[in-house]
Parts: sequence; C-alpha cells; structure tokens
Amino acid sequence: MKKVAIVYASIHHKNTEKLLFSMKKKYPIDLFNILNTEVKDLSEYEMLGFASGIYFSKFHKSIYEFLEGNENLPENVFLIYTSGDGSKRSGKKFSKVLKDKGFNVKGAFNCKGYDTFGPYKLIGGIAKGRPNEEDFKKVNEFLENILLKD
Repeated sequence: MKKVAIVYASIHHKNTEKLLFSMKKKYPIDLFNILNTEVKDLSEYEMLGFASGIYFSKFHKSIYEFLEGNENLPENVFLIYTSGDGSKRSGKKFSKVLKDKGFNVKGAFNCKGYDTFGPYKLIGGIAKGRPNEEDFKKVNEFLENILLKD
C-alpha cells in the first residue's frame, strides 16, 4: 500500500475529522491537523490528501498557507471536504489551484456535514447527523479506489 498522509483543518463540528478518523481505522494513513501540528517534511509520502470543512466557499485558509509554505510535497494528491450543502464547487476551485501548482489531483470526495454557521444556527443547523455511517463507508471506498489507481 502507498504511504499516505492527509493534511487537514476541521473546526466547528469536526465533520471532516470524523471522516478521516473513520479512514484511519481501516487504512494505515498519517493524519496531520495543521491547526495544532507543525508539518515540516512530507517528502517520504507517495500520496498526500488535503481535507477541510468549507469556509466561505473555500478550503480553510490554513490549507492554502500550508501550500505556500511547503516544498517537496508528493505530486499525487486528493481532496476530502465537507459542507452544509454538500456542494462540489469549492472542491473544484481548490482542485484548480492544485493543478495550477503542478499537482496531479487523483480525485475528490465530498459530503454534507452538520452546519450551524450564520442563519443556519437560527433553525438548529442543516445536514444534521452528517457525516453518517453511509458517508464513512463511501469515503473509505473513495480512498481504496484512489490507492488502487496506477
């Protein structure tokens, strides 16, 4: 199996982190929460994942800062992200950023995540109960497919 690291930021309800921890139970991946861990060198990894909740239609700013401040990253990358509405727009935008930097984007997984930001708080949030067991199953299948490619 390829040596895989995932750099992530998951804040409010830890939706993205829940997905990653479900993957870690099944696969030998290394997780780096860049909000509380300084990541120096990932050159030993064959594949790198970027994972984040979506904030104002973008991956968390710490993911962008990580990209700007690090070299010698694996060429092959993938994305995992959660948002209240489950939209794929943000992943497509970030995928373009990565491709423009010369990365080979192998795929992206997104699903809904419980969201209580702004006006959603008034109604008790949206996407309650997400991610759920079905999402965990799908993200694990996604990772397996990504790792089997090539």
